[in-house]
Amino acid sequence: MAEKIILDCDPGHDDAIAILLAHGSPHIELLGVTTVMGNQTIEKVTRNALAVARVAGITDVPFARGAHRPLVREVEVAESIHGESGLDGPVLPEPLIELDARHAVDFIIDTVMQNEPGTVTLVPTGALTNLALAVRKEPRIAERVKQVVM
Repeated sequence: MAEKIILDCDPGHDDAIAILLAHGSPHIELLGVTTVMGNQTIEKVTRNALAVARVAGITDVPFARGAHRPLVREVEVAESIHGESGLDGPVLPEPLIELDARHAVDFIIDTVMQNEPGTVTLVPTGALTNLALAVRKEPRIAERVKQVVM
């Protein structure tokens, strides 16, 4: 049985590969991809996630935009590592798929609560802001997730 996951990421180069691997693995049921400000601004990392989805032909997975800033510290992006776009190098096409109407925090809460307890794994590869906000908003998800894999 495939592992149900939500990938919470801030696509740069590393998370672009994570999206491809998660979607392509027969061992993973990718329930959704959520984005969080980290390597670059939320607008840029969300565009990167959607552009990767277009290149890979991913149309069967919801994508949701999340937190635009950290909870505690000031905004700091990794332009020196991932470039101005957050995914410098390849020229990526304009995204085709629409974002989920929900904020990533609500997407995470809804998805965890709609699945059987202990069946959804959260895989944050960027800042943990969306997860922190989700637990703050709906504390019951902490008991319902199978695990958090970082």
